[in-house]
Amino acid sequence: MMYQKVLAYFSQICAIPHGSFHTQELFLYLTKTLENLGFIVSSDEAYNIYAKKVDSQNTKPVCCLQGHYDMVCVGYAAQNLAIQTYEENIQGVPYLRAKDSSLGADNGIALACMLALGERMSNFEVLITNNEEVGMLGAKNLHILIESDVLLNLDSEDIHEIVLGCAGGVDINATLHLNPCMKTFDEMFVIRSHGFVGGHSGVDIHKNIPNAIVEFAHFLMDKPVQILALRAGEKRNSIPVGVECVVYGDKDLCAYENAHFFITRIESREHLESLGISIQQTHKVYESKEILLPIIALHSGVYEIESSTKSVVDSLNLSCVHLQDGVLTFELFARANDDTKLVRMQRRIHALLGAFGFGVAYSDFYSAWQRSISDDDALLAILLGLYEANGITPHITQIHAGLECGVLGQRLRELQKPNATKILSIGPTIEFPHSTKERLNLESLRAFVAILQGTLQALGARV
Repeated sequence: MMYQKVLAYFSQICAIPHGSFHTQELFLYLTKTLENLGFIVSSDEAYNIYAKKVDSQNTKPVCCLQGHYDMVCVGYAAQNLAIQTYEENIQGVPYLRAKDSSLGADNGIALACMLALGERMSNFEVLITNNEEVGMLGAKNLHILIESDVLLNLDSEDIHEIVLGCAGGVDINATLHLNPCMKTFDEMFVIRSHGFVGGHSGVDIHKNIPNAIVEFAHFLMDKPVQILALRAGEKRNSIPVGVECVVYGDKDLCAYENAHFFITRIESREHLESLGISIQQTHKVYESKEILLPIIALHSGVYEIESSTKSVVDSLNLSCVHLQDGVLTFELFARANDDTKLVRMQRRIHALLGAFGFGVAYSDFYSAWQRSISDDDALLAILLGLYEANGITPHITQIHAGLECGVLGQRLRELQKPNATKILSIGPTIEFPHSTKERLNLESLRAFVAILQGTLQALGARV
């Protein structure tokens, strides 16, 4: 059964660590497995993988299935170890989860579908990009042409959506050099966050999930402390959950502990090192307000909602904050569903943080993917029919997450693909991606596999 094959392949993928920038082992697994399934496989300098399986040399693939093979590692996966999966039933709905870790269904489940389909079907091609989660680096450096005129991206995360557009994004880095001040307290403490759930900074940004960095700034703002070191947040595209801060404070600081922030008194430098915290010169401390006020001044979350669709079109995520040796660094990720809003966000952050003395720089700007498919499109009609046949009434949408579709379309045009490529995005339901709560709805996966197989057959792929 195709569904069971998908789960089996996904289990093999989970056994191979594949966080962004650490994808070499999965690259080898995918290329070897695709070759064993009868695909002709190639790659480019960015380690993007292209594979084609056709009946004869004269056969043109009917569709390109596209996904990425890196994942956001949070929790256990961040240790570059295999992911342990288990099934969980929630109110009668079966889910697949990972033990104390992000699951990597984004986008490992797409890879598993490609491999399972490759066992039984031909006359289609796949494009699997590298390092998507860290700025779509593989897509931006793509040097492989696909042959088919249809690219079906499998990176969406809601079975009830057919996506025809998505947000663009830009990384924002801000740096401030702080001057040390005189230490006025005698007690040293480490403050750690606890209980924050995190989430995807695009698809989850409207859910009012607490940002651990922002909550920490408000928690510490009125406390009598000076800060030695701070590290907070995980990935640019994740709502942060982790905060670890070393401070000098008064003897009663532990009394401020609450459900979200645990405070431990540090008895010695050896104790500090045993906690895994490296401080070069513990006598250098910094005024807490210089660090906390800019965090509080920033609005991390939704900036604009489109009135007719009630969907987010403009947002900012304060992703990471680090203080080490007097250098304070903010990492932010802005998203918008049109490029004008992205440029305005850049100006807004430059003005705000510039007023605090930060130097601000931008990188990895990518444009929003604008819808180009009409309501009466033939491929869209095929998909709608298959969704209905599987008991799902989808809605056509543009999402606030960043998909590779716009970047890939641009790269294919730059590579002078002779025919325009029709691009759509679908996927099973993945809840709480980029967090330790990530879970894959298995009922949606079963329907998705049937829809995917039916789409290839309708387009002319052979069984």
